[in-house]
Amino acid sequence: MIRNTVFIVMLLVSTVVFSQSGTASPYSFSGLGDINFRGTQINRFMGDLDVYNDSIHVNLNNPGAYADLKLTTYSLGLNYRSTEMTSSTDSNQIATSSLDYISIAIPTKKFGFGFGIIPYSSVGYQLSNIDDSISPTLLNQYQGEGGVNKVFISVGFRSFKRFTFGATLNYDFGELRYKTLKFVDGIELGTILENKSNISGFDIKLSANVDFPLNEKLSLRGMLTYAPDAKLTSSNSRIFYTQSINTQEGNYSDIEEIDLESRGLAKTKVNLASSLSMGTGIGQERKWFLGAQYTFTNTSDFKNEFIEIPNFSYSNASKISVGGFYIPNYASLTSFFKRIVYRVGFRYEDTGISVNNFGLKETGITFGLGLPLANYSNVNIGMEYGSRGAATADLIKEKYWSIRVGFSLNDKWFVKRKYN
Repeated sequence: MIRNTVFIVMLLVSTVVFSQSGTASPYSFSGLGDINFRGTQINRFMGDLDVYNDSIHVNLNNPGAYADLKLTTYSLGLNYRSTEMTSSTDSNQIATSSLDYISIAIPTKKFGFGFGIIPYSSVGYQLSNIDDSISPTLLNQYQGEGGVNKVFISVGFRSFKRFTFGATLNYDFGELRYKTLKFVDGIELGTILENKSNISGFDIKLSANVDFPLNEKLSLRGMLTYAPDAKLTSSNSRIFYTQSINTQEGNYSDIEEIDLESRGLAKTKVNLASSLSMGTGIGQERKWFLGAQYTFTNTSDFKNEFIEIPNFSYSNASKISVGGFYIPNYASLTSFFKRIVYRVGFRYEDTGISVNNFGLKETGITFGLGLPLANYSNVNIGMEYGSRGAATADLIKEKYWSIRVGFSLNDKWFVKRKYN
C-alpha cells in the first residue's frame, strides 16, 4: 500500500519535475532540443539496446515487450550528469540532474499494458560573448529553456507462440523559450527578444518481436520498431522589451508584442521525424545476452518556420548500439553477488545536426549493475561516459559522465484470494 501511494504521488508531481531542464548543452538550441533516450536505465546500460525483453522489467522503447510481463512493474529513473564544455578559447564544467521516466506496467491474461510520462527533449543553455570590434562594446547573451514531454500508454500482446506485437500512443506537450539579449556598454537598459512556443500533439510507435530457440540453451531474438512522422502544433509568441542587466527575471518594461497572425506564424507545424529500428541478439535465458541494433531517423525533413537557426542544417540521423548482460547464477541462495546482473554497452550516433557545416557525432560507453531486492524487484545503478562535438570551427566539445539509477519494483495484481 505504501509503495502504491508513493508511486501515485510521484506520478502527480512528475509534470512539474519534467518542466525543469535536463540539459545544459548549447546544442539543445537545435530542433526541439536535446532528444532524450526513451528507454529505461537497464536499456541505457546496454548501449540503448531495446531488443531484449523479460518478464519483470518494462521496456519503454519497445511496446511489444509488454506482452512478456508476468508481474506489475513500477519503474522510476534518475540521473546526475557532469559535462565539461571546451571551446578553442575556454572551458567550463556544468552539472545537471533530472527524472528520466516514471511508469506503471500491468500484465493480464490476454495482453500487457502500461502508462507513464517521460521527457522527450530538453532545452537548457546560456551563452554570452563580447563584441569589442565596435564602439561602444556590445554584450550578446543567448538563453534557452524548456522541453517536450510525452504522456504515453502502451499495449503489447502475443499473437503466436514466438511473436509479440505492440503499440504506443504518445501525447506530446511542453514549452520552449528562447531569448536573445543585447547590452551596450554605458547604457543601462538592454534589448531582449523572446520567442516562446507551446508544443502539443500526438504520435505513435509500433513494434514486433520474435524469440526463436536455437537449441536447449540458446535462443535468437529479433526486433523491429517503427514510428511514423507526426505533425505537432506549435502556438507561438514573440515580444521585444527592455531590461537592466542587473534586473531580476520578470522586471522589464517597454514591452512590444509582435503580430504573428499577419505573418502566419501564430500557429505552425513542427515535424516529429519518423524512425526505424532493427535489432538482433543471441543468449541464454537468465544467464547472458549479446545484441546489436541499428536506428535510422529521418531528421532531414525537420523544419520549424517560427525559429530559424543560422549555420544549422539537418540530415538523416543514425545510431548503432551494441551491448548485453551476464548473470553468474540468478537462482543462487547463498551468494548475493552471484545474482547481480552485469550490463555493458556502446553506442555511436550521427545526430543528423550540422553546425557550421560540421556534422555532430556522439559516442557513449555504459556499464551498470542490477542489484536484486525482494519479490523480484531490483535497483539498477550504473555510469555512462560520452563525448559530442569538437573544439574546432567555432564549436564546443562536450565530454560528460553520468550516474544513472533505475528502480524496478514488482507486485502481483488481480490475484484471487484463497482465504479471507
